[in-house]
Amino acid sequence: MLKKFTNLFGSLRIKISFVFFNFTVLTIALIYLFVRGGMANMEEQLYDSRLIADIHYIEDIIGSGSWNIQGDAIYLGDTLVGDGTDENANLAPFLEHAQKTGTFSYVFIITGDEGLGYVESTKTQVGYQEGHYLRVAGSTKSPDGKSIVGTYISKSVADALDKDGEYAGESNVAGGMIYCYYHTLLDDDDNVVGAIVVGRNVSELKALVNDTTYRVIFGIIVCFAIFGSILLFFVHRWTRTLYDVTNYMKQIESGELPEHRLLSKTNDELSQLVIGVNSLVDTLKENSVLKIKSETDPMTGLANRFGLSRYSESIFEECYKEKLPIAFFMLDIDYFKPFNDNYGHQAGDEAILALSDTIKEVGEKYPLFASRYGGDEFLVIMYNYSRSDVEMIAKLLKQKIYNKNLTHEYSKVSDRLSISIGVCYGVPCDYQHMNDYLHRADEALYLVKEATKNDYKILDILPPGKDSTSP
Repeated sequence: MLKKFTNLFGSLRIKISFVFFNFTVLTIALIYLFVRGGMANMEEQLYDSRLIADIHYIEDIIGSGSWNIQGDAIYLGDTLVGDGTDENANLAPFLEHAQKTGTFSYVFIITGDEGLGYVESTKTQVGYQEGHYLRVAGSTKSPDGKSIVGTYISKSVADALDKDGEYAGESNVAGGMIYCYYHTLLDDDDNVVGAIVVGRNVSELKALVNDTTYRVIFGIIVCFAIFGSILLFFVHRWTRTLYDVTNYMKQIESGELPEHRLLSKTNDELSQLVIGVNSLVDTLKENSVLKIKSETDPMTGLANRFGLSRYSESIFEECYKEKLPIAFFMLDIDYFKPFNDNYGHQAGDEAILALSDTIKEVGEKYPLFASRYGGDEFLVIMYNYSRSDVEMIAKLLKQKIYNKNLTHEYSKVSDRLSISIGVCYGVPCDYQHMNDYLHRADEALYLVKEATKNDYKILDILPPGKDSTSP
């Protein structure tokens, strides 16, 4: 009996079946881990990019311009958003946004602490202490159908906004717990005038992701169980496909999105797996594009404040670790308001584009990072350049915009469009922060604007603990 069993196990078919069975179990386990990991990455990127993109989307729907307070109301450019009353609440953009995206949103105006109290517990929500941000417009109502315009944000969220400028997490909205992303709203002088929040019920999204994951895994297991005997005949081609999928998923798991698409070597259920993985990569790429769009100034194609923040923090940390010099250039157009007022907004936009194109031209020869800082003001970051190189580049930027020969008869320093440049240069050391360089560059720009304009000034970074007013 033992000999018969040994002979049976010694057959090639049984060996292949045994190996294939173990290989199948191992492959299913690996695919499960990779699919779960891929779904987790997709979910995280979806949260990060979707909520930030939603903020930009709702701003685009409301209007254009910068946030500001006029009287007791908050505006986006010249568009009234609200003052905390139902009569003046501009609800249409928020309802449109909610209908199109399934995401709720609100705008708050900052207020004082006078009169704020503690909201008592109800059947639908836990009581909370009020914070000094007043709802002026939004897309949802309370559980009893009443507008929640005129109510206050919770104090814990208000404190987080005052401290960090943003807050993410679960929050009690209209009697339900929703995952929210809050961000402060700034006027042209960087003063906090309010806050905006977007959010959605993430439990539904998580349930959908989990359900999809389990369906994919279950489908793979069923395919192996039903077609196991047939798969033995095509073992080489299928194992090769699985090998490609595994490497592909590892590449995704490492954070790198493959440029090529997976090609199925079979015409069966494994091809569905390949299609699913390709769809996953397509989704990740779409999310990546959304992230890029959320970090790009649509007018100039340069980075916006979000893109600047992401890049500057990483490059500043690298320069600190490697002891590399870094330079922050602050540029703006001389007498831009008279230019814009007299030649018109279209000409003003063309002037801004001329400056951004000038920066891009210089960047083709000298690697740099550029962002539109606001209005006609731009920020350029360069690292691992000598001080003399930085000065040469400042001169080059100034000369190139001058050579564009854009008439500016309302300028008091030139008959052409000109710029002023302030630069902070140094090697990051302990107790220094990126904002120290920004403030120093802004100080250099101020000195140029106060003196002659149409010029540049380079200031070295001050030692830690010393400011420009120190003796």
